[in-house]
Amino acid sequence: MSQLEPNIVQLVWFIVLWSVCCLGFLQLAGMYPLESRATNIPASLVIVSTALWIALLLSACFYAAAELRWSSIVIVGGLLFLFIPEPFQAIPERWRNSSAGLVVTGIILAATLAAFSVFTSNPVTSLLKSIA
Repeated sequence: MSQLEPNIVQLVWFIVLWSVCCLGFLQLAGMYPLESRATNIPASLVIVSTALWIALLLSACFYAAAELRWSSIVIVGGLLFLFIPEPFQAIPERWRNSSAGLVVTGIILAATLAAFSVFTSNPVTSLLKSIA
């Protein structure tokens, strides 16, 4: 395995980050345009979740570019993006299209960013720590 990707721990972190990014994208995609979202979901909640998602997306991309081979990024990222919609469909509709579900998504995005900044050491982590 080390001939394919020598940084296994970093690859596992990328898998976690990219999986959360893909799940967040699928949920947030249903909230835009803001006029088409469900009436019980405040626009501010959608915007805050989107900001967290963008931060996680940029962190995942910068982390992958700094730590992994490009072939690993393309293969693993593509496979995850291809197969993540299936587990997303298993999430109950009331969680996917409600403000409670969006709050949970925001908490998961924030927790993933926090875990990423605590448990990894790279330039992205130092950037995130300087922002916080």
